[in-house]
Amino acid sequence: KPFRLKLRSFESSLFSPTSFPRRRPHFELCQSVAASSLDNLNVLCMEAKEPDKLARFLQFAARASGPLSGLAAPSAASRWRQLDGHARTAMRLLARARRTHRWCKELPVVRSIPKSLSIQDPIDRVLDLLQKVSLATFMVVDPIGHMRQWRSLRGGKPAGAGTIRLGLKLCCFSNLVGACTQMRKFLVLDPSSEDRRRGEFACLIKHLLLVLQTAHLSLLYQTHHALAGCAGMLTSCMDLQARWPSAPVAVSKGQAKASAES
Repeated sequence: KPFRLKLRSFESSLFSPTSFPRRRPHFELCQSVAASSLDNLNVLCMEAKEPDKLARFLQFAARASGPLSGLAAPSAASRWRQLDGHARTAMRLLARARRTHRWCKELPVVRSIPKSLSIQDPIDRVLDLLQKVSLATFMVVDPIGHMRQWRSLRGGKPAGAGTIRLGLKLCCFSNLVGACTQMRKFLVLDPSSEDRRRGEFACLIKHLLLVLQTAHLSLLYQTHHALAGCAGMLTSCMDLQARWPSAPVAVSKGQAKASAES
């Protein structure tokens, strides 16, 4: 009996928590690593904007060139008819290639949503939240439609085209809310600050052009392929001008947000 008591005391002392201290996880280190990883992912997602905007300009130029060449009523064997066919093919291929650049683009938008909650004006807060939530939803829905077109998900090409049009409707709503936000900013600006008024007005026009082209592409309100193509070319030129390395332009916050949406 004394031996058993000694054995139990030895076992309790051997397997006590003080004998084998647990290594506590370094929560601060894990949080810093996670934060830096998200920042690096944001930088990775925001790269390659300039080639994407150039491809966007060419895509909408091809969309506009088809109807414009059709005004001449070319014959089936003419070069204009061949140019129309090549333009349609280039437009479809560029649209598919650009759609892959939107993957994971919703992460920076989702991470910026908590900043919208700190806006003092309740109307601006609601508008900013609506714009960001609809934009992030569009960037989530668009790859789903793309994968349905690849037949990687159930539904096939018709369902994929419908999903993509649903995402474009969300993008149209996001730009419509952005246009309302830019209108409010433009109206409250001091008339003496001409540079800021010019920048906010350009961003307002850009949002309206994006509403026009996304409403046409989503079949929400169809106008004309040439009109939508010219609107896309104008917005692409505005993005390329703002990022032109030899002539840097002071871009307002609203204009940078609009370029990220497109």
